[in-house]
Amino acid sequence: MAFSLSKLKNILNNNKDSQLTGSGSLEPEIGFKLSLHPISKNLFVTVIGARNLPSFFGLSRAHGYLVKVKVFPGESKYETCLQESSSPVWNEDFKFQLKPKDVKKTNDKIDLQSQVAGHFLSLTIYALLESPRTDSDKRKSSKTLDAKTTMNAMNEEPKSKSSLLSSFSSFKSSKAEAAVQKSVLEKRRTVGAATWNFDSKLFQNDLKNGLIGTPDIWRPINAIASGLNSTDTRRENRKGQLEVTLLYSGSEDGFNDTIQLTVNRLRCSVQTMQEQEQFKAPLYLKATILEANKAECYWKSDRFVPTISARWDPKAATVKLNVFKVNLNKVSIYISLGCKTKMAKKEILGKATIDDKSAYADSWSEVLRQPGVPKTFWVNFE
Repeated sequence: MAFSLSKLKNILNNNKDSQLTGSGSLEPEIGFKLSLHPISKNLFVTVIGARNLPSFFGLSRAHGYLVKVKVFPGESKYETCLQESSSPVWNEDFKFQLKPKDVKKTNDKIDLQSQVAGHFLSLTIYALLESPRTDSDKRKSSKTLDAKTTMNAMNEEPKSKSSLLSSFSSFKSSKAEAAVQKSVLEKRRTVGAATWNFDSKLFQNDLKNGLIGTPDIWRPINAIASGLNSTDTRRENRKGQLEVTLLYSGSEDGFNDTIQLTVNRLRCSVQTMQEQEQFKAPLYLKATILEANKAECYWKSDRFVPTISARWDPKAATVKLNVFKVNLNKVSIYISLGCKTKMAKKEILGKATIDDKSAYADSWSEVLRQPGVPKTFWVNFE
């Protein structure tokens, strides 16, 4: 009996090790497999596990990892549970519905390649820097909020105490859950992503219930950078880039021309984000329009945590200056990315200038030559 138990234990250990064998590379990678029902076009994605994931992000340590699963084209997306290991094992299944291109119906057998053509799988791996709140913590928070709500409701003497208490309790509970969810999202860091274009030749395993499946597939986890085609990648990786839209509008008499700048989005590399996290302070963007080196108007964003990608509402993230046409050569734009540390010290993490003498002189001149035509371009932070 002892021999049998020992043998069984070895088999189980070998099976567990084989799940994370992967390609043998020391680089981060993720494993998955697929199964497809050719008639119903139901696709099942099994996220097996990952290995060699980074444990530190700046000065913060990862407490766990999860994966977002999405099949393109399609709207459905799912997330795995959180696993607290740098070599996590999930073995979770997710169901998708394939959307094959329209093909002519024939009496021949099902063309598998036409079903999977144009589809690809995306797996994005996230690290959570703080352990999520437990259910008991949430219940304690909810009870505290409900107690405060009850006291306030009793003092106001409403017409229907029970309905008002229920309303307040529901509102406070949803507000608390939203705060918890926001906190969790802010503590997420993107490790990277892996993609796989569907290949019908890999669906070679006959499974139960009419399914056909692939063997285990391991893909490298690639860092998600800005994704920009920049001629100067060194500058992009060092500080990041900002997408802006510039618009010049002329007036009939030349006394009421306008220069308008809109901040669209920010992108940077994971390495840059980790460097920004070391300041342990939220960031902000500030765009200022100057005339004769004097600041005339500016826009400043709300504080946000370091990230590889951020967007702003174009209606709100806009600054406009009225100027005489003869003074256009005296106008310039200054953009800065900064933060304020706990010691109330301001740190400028990146800056850029747009005028007729800057690296963006061509875009500036093009905007002035074409009044009423907006120009969108990328600005590198220095």
